[in-house]
Amino acid sequence: MMLKVYNFILILIGLHGNDNNKEGLRSKSPGDGTNHGTRVVEVVQDMVEELDKSILIEPHSVDVLLSEWMGYCLLYEAMLSLVLYARDRWLKPEGAMLPNTATIDLEKELPVFHFWENVYGFNMSSVGKELVEVTNAAVLQPDEVDFTASVELEPNFSGAASSLTDVESETTWCFGVVLWFETGFTSRFCKEMPAVLSTSPYTPKTHWQQTILTFKEPIAVTSGKSNVDGSAAVGTEACPAARILLRMSIARASHHRDIDISLETAGVDPHGQKRNWHVQNFNLG
Repeated sequence: MMLKVYNFILILIGLHGNDNNKEGLRSKSPGDGTNHGTRVVEVVQDMVEELDKSILIEPHSVDVLLSEWMGYCLLYEAMLSLVLYARDRWLKPEGAMLPNTATIDLEKELPVFHFWENVYGFNMSSVGKELVEVTNAAVLQPDEVDFTASVELEPNFSGAASSLTDVESETTWCFGVVLWFETGFTSRFCKEMPAVLSTSPYTPKTHWQQTILTFKEPIAVTSGKSNVDGSAAVGTEACPAARILLRMSIARASHHRDIDISLETAGVDPHGQKRNWHVQNFNLG
């Protein structure tokens, strides 16, 4: 199958065009055969929604659509809708959209903000509180939600939990959650060399880094059932939670390319008693 390289480049450049430059910039130059190509490559710089004004691309004629559309927390910059627009308009039914998979991963946050309580002997917890409260007060409506996911967190004590008894339980603190994403160039389209682009904290650092959502108050979690005071509030040291239930929704913000994240949090103690915290809204911009 002959790959329509020029169409693939058009879409890639269009997705990353400058919003202030709406004039098509067209450049043609013959290949010299160095990379086994002698055809004319045509590059058009424009917004993807206006490519039809710069060059004629037949509907559903593109073999490969390749774009680096991902932002912080995967969806920041709101570029996914443009990729889907290009896919529905130009990609062949059997064409490849790369990367062709994307996931958002979540894990309990390490207590990186806890150090504000004792900075060289000074209590600077008010600074940490300001960091936690960098949120957007907007309330998300159901029709504004782009993605919603529910997850369940359980304490991980690096294998120690298997040796704990009901008498010897361990309690730790959950200060929030860390989000990152992974995108895949799977064997469906990349049979010879499939790959995964990961922004996990366990892989080499990328410019996407990770996104931290910090709870208003830390939640105590435990691996056992002993010393749990059923009369105390779930998530406190007297009644630590055995599980944390999260429901996260992501929607476009009013500001271009920003996203709003809504986080619903609940804790369940070892005996099934449940506590819900107030919904937190974060703005990533």
